[in-house]
Amino acid sequence: MAEGELFTNIQSWQAGELVLHHRLSVAWRGLTAYAPAEHHVFPCSTSNLPFLPITTLDGRGRPWTSILADKDGKPGFTAHSPCKTELEITAHLWEGDPLYHFNRDLSSKNEGRTPISGVGIELGARKSYRKFAGTLVELTRVGQAGVKLRLRVNQALRHCPKYMTIRDLMPHPEPEPIVTFSQLDLRGPLPDNVIAYIQDADTVFLGASYAPDMDTQAPLHVETNIRGGRSGFVRVSPSDGRTIFLPDFSGNRLITSIGNNEAASGMLLAALTIMSFATGDVLYVTGNARRLIGSEARTIMPQQNVVTALEATGVVLVRDALPIRERVGSVPFRSIYSPPVKLLAEELKVSSPSPQLKVGAQVRLVRVHVHSIDLATFEWELPPEHEGVCIQPGQAAVLDLAPFSDAPEYAQVAPELPRALHDDRVRTWTVSSAHTSLTRSFELTIRHKQGGLMSGALFLIAQHQHHKRQGTREDGCGDSREYGSLHAGLMGFAGAFVLPPPPSRRLLWAAGGVGITRFLAMLGTLSHSGEAADVVLVLSTRDPEVLFPLVRAALGATPPPGLHLRLDVFTTRPVQAQELMKYSTETEMDAPGLRVQIYSGRITTAHWTTVSHIEEREVFVCGPGTFEDAMVESLQSAGAKVGVVHRELFEL
Repeated sequence: MAEGELFTNIQSWQAGELVLHHRLSVAWRGLTAYAPAEHHVFPCSTSNLPFLPITTLDGRGRPWTSILADKDGKPGFTAHSPCKTELEITAHLWEGDPLYHFNRDLSSKNEGRTPISGVGIELGARKSYRKFAGTLVELTRVGQAGVKLRLRVNQALRHCPKYMTIRDLMPHPEPEPIVTFSQLDLRGPLPDNVIAYIQDADTVFLGASYAPDMDTQAPLHVETNIRGGRSGFVRVSPSDGRTIFLPDFSGNRLITSIGNNEAASGMLLAALTIMSFATGDVLYVTGNARRLIGSEARTIMPQQNVVTALEATGVVLVRDALPIRERVGSVPFRSIYSPPVKLLAEELKVSSPSPQLKVGAQVRLVRVHVHSIDLATFEWELPPEHEGVCIQPGQAAVLDLAPFSDAPEYAQVAPELPRALHDDRVRTWTVSSAHTSLTRSFELTIRHKQGGLMSGALFLIAQHQHHKRQGTREDGCGDSREYGSLHAGLMGFAGAFVLPPPPSRRLLWAAGGVGITRFLAMLGTLSHSGEAADVVLVLSTRDPEVLFPLVRAALGATPPPGLHLRLDVFTTRPVQAQELMKYSTETEMDAPGLRVQIYSGRITTAHWTTVSHIEEREVFVCGPGTFEDAMVESLQSAGAKVGVVHRELFEL
């Protein structure tokens, strides 16, 4: 059976699936009424599967996705298929899991009619996984927390886990589950810690139910599926704090799960379960679902054509529940096909008194300054009819650069260039210029990413214009003007990694490489505003001669008297502080309030002991993920208040 091919003895697509096939222009797919041999043994009976997500309905008909596992987290917990259409499972549950509490609702009077579904997947290897659906024939409690289920399976699907994150999992016997939040009739916003938990996920399990009125060909049934992406791909509405938005990425186009939420009649319901393989925490969510397609989806999540919106009506969070953990020291391996994280429109903050300024407003490229072969600053300008935008120092601009390249065509996989497969040409780059009031222009300092589609396009333009106007100097430095009709769509300005308001003016900034760009805007704002501040900026870079002039320019020729900047530069290249001056446009190395020190090698924990009042400073860390992790750990060891450590944590 080919990837994405479906076995079912239900001889039709259900109504919602057909509706979505039409709306998304998907060709009709064939069905078979028998299960091939490979489906006779389901994934849960293999020796490598440590858990099994299944979806059932509670007494009110709401779907919940439970997690079945062995008590000690060992792979291959008891499960087998006595015949081609039945599956028996014996597993362990814990307090807080929906099936643990709701299995009494699945009483004998409902057995044989209660819909159930599951998905078996090995997170330790990116292999095709099996989904199955059918009805519950028998449910028996085994001891205090055990359960035995006998299922009659009428649908099975083998699917390609294109967006799955690979993890090295191992048993974690005897967890101690504690229900820390439970609202089965949620009417208000989710707690902040639950929202943060959701938005940190890179893997979720989606349950959906289809409840038709009189559709005898497609009876009541539920679906279970896996959704994956980069950490942060699931978003929560900031305005109501309870609506969860799940983007749907391009796949095999069967649309079996999301089709359940597009039925012409019946209730639109869905479930979401998120596991932390680091802590063992499990979050269960059920609620009312909406399917957003086309312009409706893009209004909510710009550049995303299909989105599931789940308004939570029931939520349970259980700490330390999962008897499985990531192996200590292992690093999750993200799928190369996962597209960049897309923020909600309401997260893309565009502030302006002009009511004409909308998300997607066109900005024009007006100037480029090339700092090195792979670093340049690009200046963009709004049209004259716009009064301007308000940009907080530290925020990033989100640009739609589709005009710079051809539109991509559909393909399920692209081994030669996987990153381009779902590339929507939207990029997020730091605003490096400082703005203390409304502005019609802003600067983005961008590093040319090797193989990067859009950064590559911008740098080709910069080099072409520079060589055309300034000659063919190898270093590529200089200004380029008059870029004519080169435009991009301004989606907004995003990020909470911003300069704190007074009186928080003892600051410690740690930057890794191009992570310095966030602090350029902050430093420039402090300098322009004339406010007093005590700033320690620790920079780790291989190119101090490139980045130091940017810091010096942001500080300005005559910093305000109350602004004191200590700049500690760590580099593996031999360089003296005075040597940096020949790269700077400023005339003095030791400007009032500026002290520069060059160190050889990497930033060490011992270095933080030289920072005065470190326990009082508000700390900001920006750089590659490994750099940020190392800095937070060393700062904590040195006595910094980790509770006030801000991390950039954007991978858009």
